[in-house]
Amino acid sequence: MSLCINPDCPRPDHAGNSEANQCQACGTTLILQGRYRVMRVLSNQTGFGVVYEAYERNLPKILKVLRRDRARIDKVLSLFKQEATVLSQLRHPGVPYVSDEGYFTLTPPDAAEPLHCIVMEKIDGLNLKQWMQQQGNHPIHEEQAIGWLQQLAGILQQIHHSNYFHRDIKPDNVMIRTSGQLTLVDFGAAREMTQTYLGHMQGSGVTAISSAGYTPPEQEQGQAVPQSDFYALGRTLIYLLTGKSPSDTALYDPFENRFEWRSHAPQVSPGLADLLDSMIEPRVVDRPKTAQVILDRIQTLLTQPSHQPVGNVTTDLPETTLPPIAPTEMPGLTTALQPGMVASWDSPASPTPPSTPLGPSLFKTKRPRWQWAAAVLLSLVAVGGGAIALRTVPAILTPAQTRPPAPPALQVQLQRTLPDHRSSINDLVLFADGQRLLSASADKTIRLWDLTNGAVLRSWDEQSSFVNTVLLSPDETQLYSGNADGTIQGWAIAQTEPLWQQPLAHSGAVNTLGRTPDGQRLVSGGADGTIHIWNASTGQGLRSLTAHQGAVNTLVVTSDGQYILSGGTDRDIKVWNIDSGKLVRTFQGHESFVNALVLSPDGRFLFSASADGTVRHWQIDTGKLIHTLEGHSSYVNDVVFSRDGQTLSSSGADETIHVWDLESGTAQKVLSGFGMPVDHLVLSSTGQIVTASRTTPAIKIWLQDR
Repeated sequence: MSLCINPDCPRPDHAGNSEANQCQACGTTLILQGRYRVMRVLSNQTGFGVVYEAYERNLPKILKVLRRDRARIDKVLSLFKQEATVLSQLRHPGVPYVSDEGYFTLTPPDAAEPLHCIVMEKIDGLNLKQWMQQQGNHPIHEEQAIGWLQQLAGILQQIHHSNYFHRDIKPDNVMIRTSGQLTLVDFGAAREMTQTYLGHMQGSGVTAISSAGYTPPEQEQGQAVPQSDFYALGRTLIYLLTGKSPSDTALYDPFENRFEWRSHAPQVSPGLADLLDSMIEPRVVDRPKTAQVILDRIQTLLTQPSHQPVGNVTTDLPETTLPPIAPTEMPGLTTALQPGMVASWDSPASPTPPSTPLGPSLFKTKRPRWQWAAAVLLSLVAVGGGAIALRTVPAILTPAQTRPPAPPALQVQLQRTLPDHRSSINDLVLFADGQRLLSASADKTIRLWDLTNGAVLRSWDEQSSFVNTVLLSPDETQLYSGNADGTIQGWAIAQTEPLWQQPLAHSGAVNTLGRTPDGQRLVSGGADGTIHIWNASTGQGLRSLTAHQGAVNTLVVTSDGQYILSGGTDRDIKVWNIDSGKLVRTFQGHESFVNALVLSPDGRFLFSASADGTVRHWQIDTGKLIHTLEGHSSYVNDVVFSRDGQTLSSSGADETIHVWDLESGTAQKVLSGFGMPVDHLVLSSTGQIVTASRTTPAIKIWLQDR
């Protein structure tokens, strides 16, 4: 289907339009700006006009077309153009991308007036209002609230620094990308800080921007200021934490003009509650002055010993006792887990270090680095509102005063930037030669790079959706990819056409891929909470596991090919028999979602990176915690062994890389100077550090400052 956008066209969906460049009914061009073809109407119920889905080749876009009667009102047309102007000046994953030519006009044949159009990036996903309704309006817990508040405050900081403010923040205008990134949309109400806001546009029939429960008092009076965004943001977070709209009579008493929400969010600590209350103060002067003030207060929350709940809730968490496992159940395991032994990250630490030299790391599978925020989104799927009030939300980070002293930070030096991707990087995989690199991106492409000169050797373009994860076969002649729309594909490195594909491999995004050492079986984990096992040569499905109460973020396959270990947004790490599909055991104890797993090269130890700010080192055959590796001040996003297998490195949202002494459980060194969150980490044998971040589409190559 190809649609004509001429409002006077008698047959905008003419059957002959699909293969034509002009509408067969009215002659209007169907190729807008020489590159966009309109495919379907998304909404014609908006007050300003019609919203279409258009395509630039295979890349979906949003096309907004202003109604002619609205375009005749100067102030309405000005606001419409303003949205394109604002978005074209902002370059941030938290706002839709609009090019400098995003606003344009089109005059159909015989028309006296042009159509005013904006084309922008299409955000795949739901808005927060839709998401909450989909989840039964269950309140989110504190950790998700802090993560989302941190993202949105960062977006506002960028917007405000660009001398704009949004004026219409509400759950309907915050979307969740399939990568997990929150994105602020609908900038039609955005305003320059240097201009006077007109509350009621005289003679235009347009009233002040107002959304019941989210609009601050000064904006209702036509006097919005940047701090008005903080009020609306605070009310949005309160909606997420209570499951109730701000105008709900359970929260707001119109007779007393009193807004009381804390008793409806017993999972929230006083620190977070105080921050939100300061954001929704009636007087502008009593709110945080800048977005940075909000971010600073969030950082203070993250370093507090604990978040004590506001309501009366149970604070003692039960330990989980695992069933005994005979040594014969897992080849190579010598000690059985006895009845009554608790597999918990809070078990007494054992000083037992690896007893054999560490060889090359073969079976690491990285979580598609949506950034930590992807895990934030998907973890909500696993958390029911009824359970939230029954337990204390644990501290996201271990108290700073209990951590061992950090070694001095060492600066890294940027050697090269690989900038060809147009959107965030979701995965990196290094070839055995250390000179070639695979990257998967939300721009729907896979790139093969030559690290020696930064050249693109091959590109797999126009994928069906965001490419979340890639994996190499043992002989590195084939690669496998998993997409945000649930598709899995097998490719030959030497070709750009897939060998096979499974378009509905998962009902949600494919987050992670692993394989058996012989390369015969492929393992996928998805946002739908399932693990699937496939024939790696044909893509034929072999077995399915209902794995986690929430998304599967990461998985690894043991070196004997017998077991899958998976981590998810439910904070659990599970061990599965790959042949029978049976759950062997579950390890619990992480205080937030598990972002990455890696096995020690000798196969005896597992290391898990978590949004709770720690890396956990545990012994697989006994379930004992060896060490909790502490030092990151925010989410740990990735964890990898060096090419020689001698050291473990972790990277995080705190813009650092920690290199760990596994015998003592302390950091040998801390690398800084990246200037951005390190969401993906690859270490070459020549000492190069390859990183990617959710904040930029560029891949960066660093050298440690000697």
